Amino acid sequence: MSGEVLLQATVQGLQMGAIYALIALSMTLIFSVGGLLNFAHGDFMALAMYGAMALYQAFRMDAYAAAPLMFFLFLLLGFVLFRHLVQPVLAAGVLAGAQLTLGLVFIQENLLLLLFGGDYINVPTVLSNRNLGVPPLVMPWPLLVGSVLAAVLTAVLYVVLMRTDFGRQVRAITQNRDAAALMGIRVGRIQALAFGIGIGLLGLTGPMIVAQFTLTPAMGLDFTLIALIVMVTGGLGNFTGSMVAGVIIGVSESLASLLYGGTVGAMIPYAILLLVLLFRPHGLMGEH
Repeated sequence: MSGEVLLQATVQGLQMGAIYALIALSMTLIFSVGGLLNFAHGDFMALAMYGAMALYQAFRMDAYAAAPLMFFLFLLLGFVLFRHLVQPVLAAGVLAGAQLTLGLVFIQENLLLLLFGGDYINVPTVLSNRNLGVPPLVMPWPLLVGSVLAAVLTAVLYVVLMRTDFGRQVRAITQNRDAAALMGIRVGRIQALAFGIGIGLLGLTGPMIVAQFTLTPAMGLDFTLIALIVMVTGGLGNFTGSMVAGVIIGVSESLASLLYGGTVGAMIPYAILLLVLLFRPHGLMGEH
């Protein structure tokens, strides 16, 4: 096998890894401030993809033009959901919150099935079926744009979490929620903002990568699983770990698919998770 083919697979893995990292980072943000494992995480992104499709069918609005609108809509949706649905349930315990998000999975998937049917759907964009040739690489424009956006958003979110007052409050709540409240941090408001931003990022990312995927009502499960794998592999609540684990899993999956076939490639994230749980159960960059 030529080095050019391996390079192509590696670059594609890096691109997918950037997308994985962003999805996992938004899940980590939600988990870190509320202790909530959002099992509906991927379904929110699937909902954003279907929203982009609906805007295209109704108004011929391209998915890339719809992305900023979807970001603000989903940010508001996340904030309202947390305030009026998630926060009251979380008061009964983290397990109750997890059960709530599982319920949201069934609601969203069946809503999509009811509104759009169970057929496979492709959403055309201005970049569909276009490639960028940089010898020896050939990169699909939808994946390239989506991965670059994901990398930029990941970097911006990381800077916000590490360098801003909001980020310091998030990290304070992550370390000790009760102490943060005693220091004057409005824990409920920060949790709602973090949940809103996490869901808003999915609303933005979904339309940006919609041309790279075929839509089905149940596709959100795949995104949720990969986000959980990346988050646990990197270390629960560890923002840097989610970024590193996303890249590792993206590249490993791509190379394994090339060398051993797609079935083996699909198994790689789970194999990496199993090894991490066996030999470093707190994650690659997590703390005991």
